[in-house]
Amino acid sequence: MNDLKDVISRVKGLILAPGKEWEIIETERLSELDLYRRYIALLAAIPPFASFLGSWLFGTHGLHPTFGAGLFRAVVQYALSLPALYLVAFVISMAAPWFDGKSDDRRALTLAAYSYTPAWLAAAFGLVPGLRFLDVLGFYGIYVFSLGLTRMMRVPKDNLDVFTLVTLFLTVSTGALHAWVVSLIAPAQLL
Repeated sequence: MNDLKDVISRVKGLILAPGKEWEIIETERLSELDLYRRYIALLAAIPPFASFLGSWLFGTHGLHPTFGAGLFRAVVQYALSLPALYLVAFVISMAAPWFDGKSDDRRALTLAAYSYTPAWLAAAFGLVPGLRFLDVLGFYGIYVFSLGLTRMMRVPKDNLDVFTLVTLFLTVSTGALHAWVVSLIAPAQLL
């Protein structure tokens, strides 16, 4: 139960005072496994299962997926999102030296995970018909990322804008690859 309080506190800090929260995060030595177990696994579940429940309960374009097909697709989306996040972190770590930063896989995963927080939270609007457009609030994660980049990857402030754009492109590309693989394994079948 204490872990849930920690997650809520971390989310609150990243949303309301990300600069201050990155100061705290920078001093932590959480392992990659602990980061997945205590934070990523919980928040990464929001997008696929909110989308599943919203479409199953209210339908999409007047159609409702079957419970089994929708749940299977949500599980596949969730399961594939976990290594996809690690892929993004790995590339961030490998790219950092090109922008005068330091390569560090653990810190890159920390940066990626906490920067995804606004997008994961905004995906909860998928539960309610007509509010899906509020997913745009997830773009706040770009700002959160840019604040954490200097602290986590030691990228100089002169290179922040370009590195942030490169990472945004990487994230969108990884998301497209993720969606494509999910559609191959669990096509959206509305019945």
